[in-house]
Order: sequence, then C-alpha cells, then structure tokens
Amino acid sequence: MEKPFEEKLKVMSREKFGKGIEILSCDELYALIGAYVNEKCDNHKKNDPKRKRAAYFSIEYLIGRLLESNLYNMGNLILTQKSLTDVGRSLSELNEIEDYAFGNGGLGRLAACFLDSAASNEIPLDGFGIRYKYGLFKQSFASDGSQQEHPDDWQTQGDPFGIKKEGECVQVNFADYSVKAVPYDYHVIGYNFKCINTLRLYECAAVNCHESDAARIYEYLYPDDSSWEGKRLRLRQQYFLVSAALQNIVARYGLEDIENKIKIQLNDTHPVIAIPELINLCVKQNMDFEDALSLSGKIFAYTNHTVMPEALEEWDCELLRQTIPQVYGIIQKINDMAIFQLRGQSDVDFNKCAIISDGKVKMANLACFVCSDINGVASLHTEILKERVLSHWYNIYPEKFSNKTNGITQRRWLGLSNAALTDFLCRLCGCDIIEETEKIEELLKFKDDEEVIKQLCEIKKINKKALCQHIKEKEGIELDPESVFFVQVKRIHEYKRQLLGIFLAVYFYLCFKEGRNKELPKMTFIFGGKAASSYKTAKSVIRFINNAAEVINSDESVKGKIKIVFCENYNVSYAQKIIPAADISMQLSLVGTEASGTGNMKFMMNGAVTLGTYDGANIEICEKAGQQNNYIFGMRADEVISRKESYRPKELYESNAVIKRLVDTLIDGTFGKENDFAHIYDSLLNTHDADRFMVLADLCDFITVATKAAADYKNKLDFGRKCLMNIGSSAYFSSDRTVREYAEEIWFK
Repeated sequence: MEKPFEEKLKVMSREKFGKGIEILSCDELYALIGAYVNEKCDNHKKNDPKRKRAAYFSIEYLIGRLLESNLYNMGNLILTQKSLTDVGRSLSELNEIEDYAFGNGGLGRLAACFLDSAASNEIPLDGFGIRYKYGLFKQSFASDGSQQEHPDDWQTQGDPFGIKKEGECVQVNFADYSVKAVPYDYHVIGYNFKCINTLRLYECAAVNCHESDAARIYEYLYPDDSSWEGKRLRLRQQYFLVSAALQNIVARYGLEDIENKIKIQLNDTHPVIAIPELINLCVKQNMDFEDALSLSGKIFAYTNHTVMPEALEEWDCELLRQTIPQVYGIIQKINDMAIFQLRGQSDVDFNKCAIISDGKVKMANLACFVCSDINGVASLHTEILKERVLSHWYNIYPEKFSNKTNGITQRRWLGLSNAALTDFLCRLCGCDIIEETEKIEELLKFKDDEEVIKQLCEIKKINKKALCQHIKEKEGIELDPESVFFVQVKRIHEYKRQLLGIFLAVYFYLCFKEGRNKELPKMTFIFGGKAASSYKTAKSVIRFINNAAEVINSDESVKGKIKIVFCENYNVSYAQKIIPAADISMQLSLVGTEASGTGNMKFMMNGAVTLGTYDGANIEICEKAGQQNNYIFGMRADEVISRKESYRPKELYESNAVIKRLVDTLIDGTFGKENDFAHIYDSLLNTHDADRFMVLADLCDFITVATKAAADYKNKLDFGRKCLMNIGSSAYFSSDRTVREYAEEIWFK
C-alpha cells in the first residue's frame, strides 16, 4: 500500500536530496513535487494499444504553470498545500519559478486547453511541438514606456515535468545538414486522474553540423523572418517538428492500416508541411505515390485560425528546393495531381486553387486539397472561409468544411483561477461544475434572486481587491477596487485594436478633466500583452498607452476618477489573476478579422460582460447570454466589406471634433513630445492603406456604447444580473465540448 501523501514526500525528499522538506531550496522543492507527479503518473498511466489515437501538431503551446494544474487535476492540490504548510513550506514559494510559454497567444493557449480537455474526457489525444530553449520573451518597459524584450530562460530552475526519451530520437535531414530530434514527454493529466495523455516536445542536437546551427532551430518561437535566412530558419523549425513527429508515429504504428490507428490535426498552416513529409516517408518504404497521397488524405485534418492573408503561409519554391528538396519534389507531384483531378470539374478557379503559383507554394491550398476535413473556429469565421477566404475550395469540397467553435478549459480558467466562484457555483448548481460544466446553466434559475446576485458581486469585489494588491506589488500602481474595471489583455496587434481601448480611456480622462460626465463611476483601464519584437506599430501603441498612463495617473485634477495600468510581462499566470477581477471585457477587433478569440470566453465564464464588436465568438457569446447582457458596437461584417473601398479616414478626422481631438493626442504633446507618435498618426491618416483596421470608423459608436456600459455599472444589481447571465450561459464555451466535437466528427468518425 502506498504511504500517506505527506510521508511519501518526506521519504522522496530524503532519497532525492538527503535532507528534509523544511530545508529544501525552492528549486529543490519544485523538483521534488515534479518528481512525485511524474512517478504517480507513470504508475497510473494505462493506454489501450488497440485504440485509435489522435495527434495534435502545433508550433505553439502556451501551457502556463504545470505545477498547480497537474496537482489540481490529480486531486492533490489541497492535500499538497496542507502537507507543505505542516512542515512550514508553501506552494506560493514556487509562484515565480515556471510559466511554460511555448506560445504567443490564442493559438498556443487553445492547444493547451485542448490537451487538458481531451485527457479530462478520456479522449486519446497527444500533442507534438517544439521544446523552445527560450519561451516567449519576457517583457519590461524602458523609462520612455517602450517595450523591451529579454530571453525567457525558463529552465533556470530545472524542468521536473519533462521526461527525456533518448531511445526515441530520430534524424531530420535538410539539404545542407542533418540534426537529431530529442523528444521530451510531458504528462497531460485529466481531471480526477481519469486519463493521462502526452505532450511530446522536441529539442534539436547536431549530427553533421555545428551545434549552433542545431540550437537555432529550437532556440526561439517565431524567429524574425524579414530576411531570406530568417524565412529559412522558420521553415527548418516547421519541418523539424513534423518530420520528427511523423517518424515517431510511423515507428510506433507502422504504415499498414495506419489510417485506422491515428488521425492528425494540423493546428493552422504552420505544420501543413507534414502532408508531403508523410508521403515522403511512405514512398521511402516503397509505397506508390498515389496510394501515399490517398493515405495522407485519410490521416490529416486542417484547422484554419485566421482570415488574414499574411497568415496563410506561402513558401518560396527556391527556398524549399534549397532547404528540403526531397519534400519540394513531393509537393510538385501533389500539385500535378491537383491539376489533373480538378481539371475535369466545372467552375474551378485554377489560379486560386494552385498549390504552386507565382514561384510560391500555397500551404492553405495544399491542406485544402489533401486533408479530409477543414474547419473554422467560430460561426462567423467559418462562414467567411466558405464565402471568401477559401470559397474556391468550399465550392469543390463542401463536405470537407465544418465549424468547431473554440473553447477554454474550465479547470484552469475557473477552478484554478477563481476558486471562490467555483465553490459558489458548485453549491448553487448542486454538483461539481468543473466536471459537469453543462450544469452551470442551473445558475440562470437565480437571475431574479437578489441575494445570489449580491453574493456574486461580493466574489467579484474580493477578486478585484486581490488584483489591486498584486498590481500594487508588481507595477507600483494603486488601483481602486470600487472602480469599474475595463480590461483588454491579449497579443498586441493592429487588428485587435488596442488603439480603440486607449482612445476610450483618453476620452474619459478629457471628460473628467473638463468636468463632463460627472455621473459616471470611477474607472480603471487594465491593458496587457506583448508585441512582436519587429512589429513597429504595435510597439508604438504600447508606448502610447504607457505614456498616457503616466500623464493621467499623475494628474491631480482627475485623481480618484480614472487610472490606467499596462501590466508588464502579461502571461498565463497574470491572466489567472486579471480575468476573475474584470467587470468589462474589451474585445475590439474589426469585424471579420478575429477568427474566434478565447479570452472573450474566459472573461464571460468569470462574470465579465463583453464590450465588443460583432466578431469571432463574440457573436455566439451574445447568442448564448443575450445581447442585452453585453455591449456590442460598431459595423457588422457586410458593412465593413461595403465601406472598405470608399473608406476615407481623413474625412472622418476632419469632420468629427471628438475623433480629431483623440487622434491629435498622438502628435500634440499631450502624452509626450510633439510628434512622438507620428508613426501611429500617419498609419491612421496618411499612408496608402490608412486606418486599414477602421479604428476611426468605429470610434464614436464605441464611445457611446462604452459610456452606457460604465453608466449601467452604477446599478450594481442590474449589472450583476448581466454578469450572472454570462456565467450561466458559458458552459458551451468549454473546450470539453469543442474537443468532443473534433473527436466525434473528425478524429474517430
């Protein structure tokens, strides 16, 4: 019989470090608990070798902290905390040790949610990715408010969860050299220890090249690809991942009847190079090319995550020929086959469907021609794929297309992030809502119960106070938990329109300064997110927000009325503190640009209302919770399309005093020196594609709707009812539902 938990830890501490838990360093304590988790999983893990499995190929995994989530899903979190407290230690000592950031944003976070949900629903899904030496960079701010990037050397305190599998290394061959792919396996633990799947991440070692050449392949996520060599490095990364993963999969299952043993989901276009690589491996084992192509069609499915043309990857043919000529030859044959098969079909647009065109390989076309299934990630996004972005493929293969609206794991984003709300919901709904998420709908029965609404408001207030304390310690800014919290935290990108968010804060600041809108509540604006290191405009927006915050926060004339904070180095762990405290979730993308979003779902589940456009999953949030319980502004999709051709932002600027005043703060010295932010100003007014994300077109309606949201906040009971309706309607947005749809309709159909 296994020793009691506390005794087990004590024994392991003596065996591993020769001393008691009470005198272990933080790094040693971290390694001890990691070793316990792995040992427990190794003893518990049982996979049916005859059962078909699914594989998830993703260039990103934004995992966050594994320590608490592993213990939570094992059912050992509270016991571990108690056992450590009994010997004078605490899990909070380890708060700053690890935050696995092998991802940049929603794409990587979604991948992490899917793995968690699959294991929790006993769905056999394994992830494959790269074990980057440095995670997404750590962010700090210089004295002028600009973003500074620093390497995230996440292994400084070790990595007790990664299990090196030296015996399963494989060789990946490029035209100029070969490297070794070294796999590390991470246990993916399902809730209540129901099931354990695996996330396999690869490091790279030299075979017949310099170690520095091999190291570059797994050093950073998304290296700068503005140069030929940068593009080549990104291609090497993608091919390294898929070749290593496919070699491991083929070695495990063999090629005979493999389509009934494995299904591979390609997470966006980054891993689509897997298609010709599998054919390459098949041909090497003497399979006929046409049979190998047919096999690939049965094995691969493709998820599209974007409508942005620049994100639908295209590779220069010469780059492919120089780097992976064996794969480029396969792509040429696939292209020939596509031309042959499509020639006999009417109304086929060969220019749009060509896999090789204008000296480039179109990866989305390659995926659409070969894969058995193609899906979007929100209802509007999928319709845009069918009607515009991939309409040429939808017209040929309508049966391939489906929608799989994204989701989030309630284990991390409710259970771990918001324990007070979780406990409250479990009591009201009469069950463990983490396991039976659909029962959250029971909360809707209490929409007219003032006592329940007041208790929800009190939980929100507690979370706001906790966030205020954290921000005071971390950022040195004192916030008022009684104020309404407007929150916009996500990757910084022009299409996500953080510029709208800060313009709103500036608008309210000017109102308060001039004695207008006195009836509105006190306000706090919370921003967070990172801009790609080479993305000039996005970095300028960060600096503008920081400069505006410095001026506004120190202006005595509005003291107590408005504060702004940009949270430094926003990551998964920071999100777990911010999201439960938000009152108003700002989801401001231009309609038709955000495929889905998942941050919007996290805020909804934690009781924030959505202030957003009718874009991505915001649409479904409104359908589920009621548009009257959220705040929608701006153009609809058809209006964006109709206005694009004739859009003249400078005319709006010159004819509207509010717009002009806000835009002029970029250059008039209000928040810095004159012309300090002329780059943003020009991007809105003076470039050939000025204001391409139509910030000014939506600005006035945004202000109107946001003002109503702020005014409504003063009636805590009515606003609290809106929050309750959102929480009670959020079960649909669990990634458990999403993953079950993938499993039933794609992987195991």
